[in-house]
Amino acid sequence: MSTSIAQDRYAEEKQQFRDLFNKTEAANQEPAHPLDEYRQRAMQLAEQLDFPTRRWEEGKYTSVNRLLQPDYQIGQLKDIDESVISRFMPEGMEAHLIVFINGRYSEKLSRAQELPARMTVMSLRDAMDSDRFGAMAREQLDHILNEQKDIFIALNTAFSQYSLFLHSDKNVVCEKPIYILHLSANEETPVLNSHMNLAIAETGSQFAYIEGQFEMPGAEGAYFNNILNRVVVKDNAHVHHYCLQQEGAEGYIINNVDAEQGRDSTFSNYTLDLGGRMVRNNLNTLHKGSNLTTNYYGIYFGKDKQHIDNHTFIDHAVPHCQSNEMYKGIVTDSARGVFNGKVLVRKDAQKTNAFQQSSSLVLSNKAEMDSKPQLEIFADDVKCSHGATIGQLDEKSVFYLRSRGLNDAQARAMLQHAFIGEVLDYFRHESVRDFAEALITQKFEQ
Repeated sequence: MSTSIAQDRYAEEKQQFRDLFNKTEAANQEPAHPLDEYRQRAMQLAEQLDFPTRRWEEGKYTSVNRLLQPDYQIGQLKDIDESVISRFMPEGMEAHLIVFINGRYSEKLSRAQELPARMTVMSLRDAMDSDRFGAMAREQLDHILNEQKDIFIALNTAFSQYSLFLHSDKNVVCEKPIYILHLSANEETPVLNSHMNLAIAETGSQFAYIEGQFEMPGAEGAYFNNILNRVVVKDNAHVHHYCLQQEGAEGYIINNVDAEQGRDSTFSNYTLDLGGRMVRNNLNTLHKGSNLTTNYYGIYFGKDKQHIDNHTFIDHAVPHCQSNEMYKGIVTDSARGVFNGKVLVRKDAQKTNAFQQSSSLVLSNKAEMDSKPQLEIFADDVKCSHGATIGQLDEKSVFYLRSRGLNDAQARAMLQHAFIGEVLDYFRHESVRDFAEALITQKFEQ
């Protein structure tokens, strides 16, 4: 009789994260804090979980092996001139600006705008220390870790030392957006940046927050941005979340968004992916009340050897709700795009209205696009549709534009811009929409 012992194929990679965690804790000169207990708990959880493999249905199109190869270190704050910040800001936008460089908060570059009374933006550590928000923050951290199966979320919590807490009180309307700007400014050593945002909109409130993820000019080397957003949108509240990403050629990015909504609420997520070596966006929303709306709008443009994966899940758990998903992307050279979207309509979720569409252009023989829209419907009185298209530019349209005086490159760029412009029109904030359009134009010109 022989006994076989299953080997963990990622044991070495897990040990590297554990060693980095221990090194970080040993270097921490701050007094013990309740957040550190959650971080220890998250690290222990991560050691019990597995990294996804291509054999997993949810990870069949995206391998994480290359992401796990570098020997990451915690990033250090760099001294950056304030004038550089303007290139990463939407022109004319007044926003409450919070800047992180290599994952560390930069007080020098952050600019506080006056927020409405009862609208709060603070560090998660301070929120946990406050009488008003302490129990609220702990409840959300418990939610993140309880029965967690995603190792990257567990690692995010373990290494999140400079996380944020956003809260709007009942019936508060915040006109100016909150802009959380992440700048990668590493030189040679691979950098791990783990950041968490806990955002809670109380009944009847409304706010928008923007995440900008950019690489500084001249930065080199690999880095891993592991970002988590936990968003709670209560009854009749409205939250608009933007993620504008133009990372470097050696940037690895995982963005997790975990949202839940109450009745009559709206949660809208707007994603623009232009950079990064490997990008994985995981968007999950749970419906907990009737008559609510969920919107996912995504644009991506991959060149060279980029890999951009959008993975969405909307859980229609109650009746009389609607969801809208529209993703459009372009892949060329040897780039690869992925859309894996699932809509679940549970048995009691009658009168559900769900729409999902993925459209993409593949512009070279070596580029690849995988699209997998999914509907699981267990109710019988619903209106649901989903679709996917993968194609190339219409050569007749190219010929028409050339006959009107454009050269071949201009004609093709115009058609590509018009293709993804349909999604851009859904970007609600005008200055953000203009900024996103400028970034897309820069991508075309590269």
